Amino acid sequence: MAMGFVPIEHYKTKFYQKENQSKRFSELTEENLANISKKIYKKEEIAEDTKTAKLDRYIKTLLYLTNPNIHSDLKTYDERLAYLILATDPELITFKEFLKIHLPSISSISNIENQKERTMALEERHQILQQFETAVREQIGFYDVKLLKFEEQFFKRFYSKKELITQVGQHNEDGFLLLAGLVDSFDNITDERFKELIETAQAWNTIIPDKHKTKTATYSATKQKDLLGLTTLTEQFAFYILAVDPNLDMLRIYEEESMIPTTQERIEETFGYYNPALITLEKKYHQRFCPDKKVSIWTETK
Repeated sequence: MAMGFVPIEHYKTKFYQKENQSKRFSELTEENLANISKKIYKKEEIAEDTKTAKLDRYIKTLLYLTNPNIHSDLKTYDERLAYLILATDPELITFKEFLKIHLPSISSISNIENQKERTMALEERHQILQQFETAVREQIGFYDVKLLKFEEQFFKRFYSKKELITQVGQHNEDGFLLLAGLVDSFDNITDERFKELIETAQAWNTIIPDKHKTKTATYSATKQKDLLGLTTLTEQFAFYILAVDPNLDMLRIYEEESMIPTTQERIEETFGYYNPALITLEKKYHQRFCPDKKVSIWTETK
């Protein structure tokens, strides 16, 4: 049978029927991955790196993984998932491309009262998803939406402490800053440790695109804190400020303006994001690390 006539959806459905057996790769080791990679290498028959070749590889992999005779080689469902990822999307393009987009949630769209605006928001969401799918297909030759959540789990299990994500278009910044109230001060960060955090943030800034700053900084500080060596919540927020606003320009704008709407507008225009909790954090940061710094003519210094 020609590969173009293989009913892909049938085999995708068959493969994911047992997805509830996955344990988020918690029982897989680096040794398991090495053995799976060896199996893939021995089985690999396609030398080309075209989209067609990649699609053929994906189809052949699904055919292989849905064959009951392979269970002696790949005993658990997570082993089969790992095989699928390493054979067809080893760079985790599906997951990384999804991180780049800003996708409004269905619940937030449902809260829009105006029906016309709600319809437009739904259409925009659909277009974003289509663009995401196109970007994935262009790079790996196929699109498997089910693979997305498993690639995220795979990244968290094996790569999050090794590889820094550099472009994040959506992340829960407000959720992160809800924790800001737990930081009374930055006094528990020593001067020596602060210098280390400065170096970490400077290195981080050299590889992060400006348009992704606040969202990527949130992701880095929360999801990749171990890679960055951030051991406490206070260090996470200190890193965030150093990464996003080391000159305390948000605090400067806040002190220059007397009206909150204008303050918010200027900060959003400069940084693409505003949260009043950041102002409070920057005040505490200023008091601890640079009390002599004159942020604006209104700044109180020691």
